[in-house]
Amino acid sequence: MKDNRVDESSETDTTEQKRQAYYRACIAEFQQLGYQEQYLAQLKDDLVPLMGVNPQDKNI
Repeated sequence: MKDNRVDESSETDTTEQKRQAYYRACIAEFQQLGYQEQYLAQLKDDLVPLMGVNPQDKNI
């Protein structure tokens, strides 16, 4: 009799590995195209008002 749990676990691991590889490829392409710095700058701009920090106040 075949144990289905072993097959499912192996299949899940393979799917997870493929998913992680896809995400890594997307991140690498994102960085290669130069979007990382732009995204981080935008993210910082979006977070500054949420943190209650006035971006014009340089003396903080």
